[in-house]
Amino acid sequence: MLSLRELLEAVEAVPAGVLSDKAVEWLANELSRALGPDEGIAPQSRSLLQRLLGSPLRPRSGELPAVHRLTEEIDASYLSRWAEQLALGIPVKPERVARAVASHLLDAGFSPDFLHRWLTYRLVHSTQTYRLSELLEDAHVLARTPPSRFQVLLTVRSALGLQGPPPREWCDAPTVSKWLIANGFDATHVRQGGGWLLTVQARDAFSAAERASETVEKLAARLLIGTGHQMRHGEHAYVEGSRQPLPLRRHRRVEVRSLERQDQLFASGPPSRVDAAFELLGQLDAPAVVAVAAGWAAIEALLVAPEDGQKSPAGDRLASLVACSFPRAELTLLASLQGRTRASPLQEQLLRCESNHERASLMGAAIHQAQPLSWAEPVWGHRAAVARMEGLLKEPRKKLKDVEGYAVRAFRRLYRQRNLVLHGGQTNAVALRASLRTAAPLIGAGIDRIAHAWFRHGVQPLELAVKARHRLDLLEPKEPLAVLDLLE
Repeated sequence: MLSLRELLEAVEAVPAGVLSDKAVEWLANELSRALGPDEGIAPQSRSLLQRLLGSPLRPRSGELPAVHRLTEEIDASYLSRWAEQLALGIPVKPERVARAVASHLLDAGFSPDFLHRWLTYRLVHSTQTYRLSELLEDAHVLARTPPSRFQVLLTVRSALGLQGPPPREWCDAPTVSKWLIANGFDATHVRQGGGWLLTVQARDAFSAAERASETVEKLAARLLIGTGHQMRHGEHAYVEGSRQPLPLRRHRRVEVRSLERQDQLFASGPPSRVDAAFELLGQLDAPAVVAVAAGWAAIEALLVAPEDGQKSPAGDRLASLVACSFPRAELTLLASLQGRTRASPLQEQLLRCESNHERASLMGAAIHQAQPLSWAEPVWGHRAAVARMEGLLKEPRKKLKDVEGYAVRAFRRLYRQRNLVLHGGQTNAVALRASLRTAAPLIGAGIDRIAHAWFRHGVQPLELAVKARHRLDLLEPKEPLAVLDLLE
């Protein structure tokens, strides 16, 4: 649903030169292919939508209103149809269902924290035992419930210092303290010089806190350029009706651990493109409009070739690096979890390994040979990861091509969002936050491999990307553990 709305937005951006016809055509083709196996869409709607996506889409074309109408119709029954299909017992892979349902709810505006609590209550604490179809019916009701009204207080360290009257949403320090106490919060340890009391429409309290934070960040930008006064909100939001303050620390899971492993955290020397990329990556936890520009700039700085006509191939090259790094990262994590499980038959062997490569290789061999594995609770995620690796080791080339394709779509979406922000001034594009949610950790994973190759072996980023592309093309199923050395 989000991709359909993104497509509709992209079509409208073409006449202004913000996006190209080719970018819209690529998005429409990818979306048409993705519709094929989606049980949340009725066959008749799927066929009609694929036909519409195959036609030239223009802002004034007759097909565009039909795409709008179909998008709303499909959205209204998406999770309900999934529930119906599962009740009929159709064969589907569990992780595929999870991806479809979770992404739909996240894209609908629910926060990960709220969804985790919503699901945990039903699985662990509720007295009712749910069939999966019943759980998805509940999710359908949740998704179709209109956003709620929330009152959110965000404190700031100092008063505004305006000469004229403040906005009606502004509260001075005594008013903030009174509001906190009246709403059951402990005001004694809250350092503040005032705050913003905002009313927002959101799916849940966590999303409301994030919306309020974004609003205050916009106000802070206006205040800074209008008066020179710098305003920063506190680390927590106080939502009316919530028992505890909600943390506002933004973390998009960007990690480049090679900096520490290669002893480069505080290294000084001649500046390089890789060093510049680190500075840009540091902005991925900034507000969305800054993060999307900085994230793509980091990719472009490292992986644009002189002969590239457009910048999007840089994201495709990073996708190849992400795909090549995936098997080793996943097997290393599984080996670490298995090594901490006392009942594991592999624990002693894993503890004797001297490197992560040895541990990953041992783990990969055990999975490929279908050796029995024991896990500490909870086991669901571990079993899903093992199933992924079983499939990958059987068909390494096909599965890694899939991974590469997922990453390509994530990075191209990021590139489109960057263009909408920088060239179209769209600071609230429909897929802006979703693009950062999915792309940011992948950028970190890919640039981590670039940093490792650069600091350890002096390999240029483009050279490493070419190696990744060739290694993916030449993968053979008869050597499944070769997936551990694709970037070596």
